[in-house]
Amino acid sequence: MVSFPGSSALVGRAAEVSALLEAVDDDRAQTVLVAGEAGIGKSRLIAEFTERLGGEAMVLLGRCPELGTGGVAYAPFLAVLRGLVRKLGGEAVATLLPPHPALANWLPQLAVHTGGAAPEADRIRLFGEILTVLEQLAMTRPVVLVLEDLHWADDASRELLTFLAANLADANALLVGTYRPGEAGPLRGLVAELRRNPGVHVLELHPLTRHEVGRQLAALLGREPGSELITKVFERSGGNPLFVEALGQCPDELPADLADLLLGFQTGLSPQARSVVPPAAVIGSPIHHDLLAATVDLPADELPRALRELVDRHLLLTTDTGYEFRHGLIRQAIYDNLLPIERTALHARAAAALHARGDALDPESRADLARHARAAGDLDQALRAYWSAIAVVPATHPERLRLLEQILALWDRVPTPDQILPTTKLSVLEQIVDVAVACGATERGIAAADAALALLVPGESGDAGADPERVARMYRRRAYLRATTGAGPGEDLTQALALMEGTPDSVERAEALVQSAAARVFQGDAAGSAVDAVAALAIARRLGADALMARAHAHLGLAGAAAAGGAAAGEVRADSETDWALEHFAQAHRAAAVAGDARIVVDVATWESAVLVGAGRYEAAIAAVRQGLRAAHESFRFAESAPILFVKWAQALSALGRWDEARAVVDETQFAQLPPLSRAALLVCFARISLATGDVRAAGEGAEAAGLLLGDSRWAAQYRLELAALTCSLALVGGDERAAAAELTGLLEGGDGVATLFAHPHEAWPLVVLAARISGAPAELLALGDTLPTGSPVDAAQRTVFTAHLAGTAARWAEAVAAWRGVGRPYDVGIALLGLAESAAAEGNRAESGSALKELTEIATRLGAAPLAAAAAAVGERARISLDGSAVRAPKAPSGTASGGFGLTARELDVLRLVAKGMSNRALAAELFISANTAGVHVSRILTKLGVASRTEAAAFAHQHGLLITAGD
Repeated sequence: MVSFPGSSALVGRAAEVSALLEAVDDDRAQTVLVAGEAGIGKSRLIAEFTERLGGEAMVLLGRCPELGTGGVAYAPFLAVLRGLVRKLGGEAVATLLPPHPALANWLPQLAVHTGGAAPEADRIRLFGEILTVLEQLAMTRPVVLVLEDLHWADDASRELLTFLAANLADANALLVGTYRPGEAGPLRGLVAELRRNPGVHVLELHPLTRHEVGRQLAALLGREPGSELITKVFERSGGNPLFVEALGQCPDELPADLADLLLGFQTGLSPQARSVVPPAAVIGSPIHHDLLAATVDLPADELPRALRELVDRHLLLTTDTGYEFRHGLIRQAIYDNLLPIERTALHARAAAALHARGDALDPESRADLARHARAAGDLDQALRAYWSAIAVVPATHPERLRLLEQILALWDRVPTPDQILPTTKLSVLEQIVDVAVACGATERGIAAADAALALLVPGESGDAGADPERVARMYRRRAYLRATTGAGPGEDLTQALALMEGTPDSVERAEALVQSAAARVFQGDAAGSAVDAVAALAIARRLGADALMARAHAHLGLAGAAAAGGAAAGEVRADSETDWALEHFAQAHRAAAVAGDARIVVDVATWESAVLVGAGRYEAAIAAVRQGLRAAHESFRFAESAPILFVKWAQALSALGRWDEARAVVDETQFAQLPPLSRAALLVCFARISLATGDVRAAGEGAEAAGLLLGDSRWAAQYRLELAALTCSLALVGGDERAAAAELTGLLEGGDGVATLFAHPHEAWPLVVLAARISGAPAELLALGDTLPTGSPVDAAQRTVFTAHLAGTAARWAEAVAAWRGVGRPYDVGIALLGLAESAAAEGNRAESGSALKELTEIATRLGAAPLAAAAAAVGERARISLDGSAVRAPKAPSGTASGGFGLTARELDVLRLVAKGMSNRALAAELFISANTAGVHVSRILTKLGVASRTEAAAFAHQHGLLITAGD
């Protein structure tokens, strides 16, 4: 039979225990994550670690129930705080909290000492209170917060975990978490982000070796096992300690599969103990004693003995409030092994026991009642229980979304749901949309909005008498959710505004106008955006809605900066337009401060950073991004708003030449979970850096991935323009000028052509500059250099580069260098310096060329821009100018037949090599920075010295006599 011996020996984990103990005393360690598959020994390791701590640290334990990401919100933290109250007492914990804390909603016993939670209590306050409790506890002795089974953590718990991991750095506290990598799911992105923090360490528990399996068997059996037994158990268990325990006593009765192995843990139990196991499996984890007692079919005086047997056999473990299975897989195997009729009956008993408690049920138990009633087939009761649970959950809480979706799933399965609940299906759908917007649950929100509009819109099975404003609000909400996917709002915003045309001023109409202003600016319609923003601002002022005023000012600023493109080419309006835009952002910040809503601060900072990046004020943009990210954390809108802010942060850092930092911003985002547009923008930004550093393959892969994300949506026009510029640059680097020209031609032929470029001048200018470099570029695109607006210093700098390419003079390139210096973009300064060095050398100004090459080389070296450094070296070699800025004497021709024997000078050898490539006098003159006449003189002298009659004969003679081999060859 299989049993769990009482040995306390821990085998093969000495290094991991030491690492955990050292982390407690290491000021640099903030978090330790223990990773391993089911049964690998994570919980056993934690038990050993906490036991060895003794009384020197306060240990707080919490475990995530196996309900998964849709489970009860904050479940592990609820267990932690309840344990803390039992350990210190409610009055002592109350002294660590402010009056009327948000935690009073979690722990009603605290309300006796602190008063009930304040009406405005929200997640911001809740998170801050938990952090404060931990920090104050850590002032007297180390605190170790242990959270087990994080792979089952609900969304809210993961958010709180992220918050604590980021903010406990200065406290004498250590956060320890365990999880299964293979079942991490949504946790995977969080773990990847945390692992990049030097204060976060990951301990990966690997299977035991054969020797370690032998040591574990010796501890379990109380004797030395034989070699054959060790080998058999090692091979069957795969080194998993849990399975070693199961196989150690019965190696000859091996189960056919994992389920049989886990069910074998019940072997040898008394009938009374065995009767407790199925109800415990149905209840789940944790198993509260009172509920178990009400569910099992066992006399009250026999239950304690049965439980003692299960605990002694290590099938169940004791907790502060009841029990839990030794391993979740054991519970799952037992549950799945029950007949459907058995499961239904046990769920019905559990539901009846919970229902009998009436209003005394806490939120967690109300959700449990709904789950058991549903599994028992009592859908009416399940519906009532879910609704009851919702009543005590905050309006924007992720747990509320889960409960609402459960109600929706049951709605059509119940004959008369509207007679059971004081609500309608439409109202449930509307609530789902609102919570989905607040939580960033885009796809779930869109699905609910689709269903709601199917009920609302006349002519589509909807109610023809529906309130127009109610319909408009749902169109607006769906437009917002659709826009975050990259598909754009579609016609939803137009529908929303049309429905409210001619209606009295309302917050809903102002909200729709603000959202429309944002959509129009994104589509390049700055004038239309400004009209909507002004209208929204007027309504907000009449209604006294500060939050709306802040957002209207922010969109006026965004539209104003875009409207700077209305300046005629060459007019110096960029600074005044940008300053005008920033004044609107300043007013937006003031209104947001009055409104006291961190969510509005996020919106303002997001659009302000976009304007600042476009204006070339990159340091200010980074400051705005950081402000926005802080506000996003405070308002729990990080998942919704951080992607845009990360894009702007990466773009600003890239422009400043801080490429490693820009790449770190990209790497630290949970990339796979970002909206498509944000992923595409970051990929383009990263690819440009790769191209500048010489990693052409990575740049090409990034461009390809961005193209797949963008598709052919017109909503993403500005991103498609950026991608087109990147694609052209890649073609030029690959020497395929024809492909680059074709890309530009296709750009003008597709969509609205020139109109799209004028709608997005900031993204269009790099394409115009590329056209000046590419032979065969569309004349229509070249003509835009005279008409395309320059709405910012960045656009103005691009125009100077365009002019320099066409003029080809050192004076024009010097203007381009000065323009980019003014913006502060070192890589672009380097590109302009390269043009200046080539032009100055061709004009015979070797001193100016040498100075440009020297600065260019320093910039390229600092940035790690290898291709730019190589280009500088090539120009220096052709112009015979040292990269330190000094002119160099022409080297002597190598002796021997290859040169000296025919009387050719080093310069004539250079000319001969170019002649052999088929270059004309004009082409080789440009290559060597000499005049065409001088090139012709060199060719004539070469023909005379070699005794040949034509350039073709000279090339053949050179090949025959090895004159094309350079000294380095």
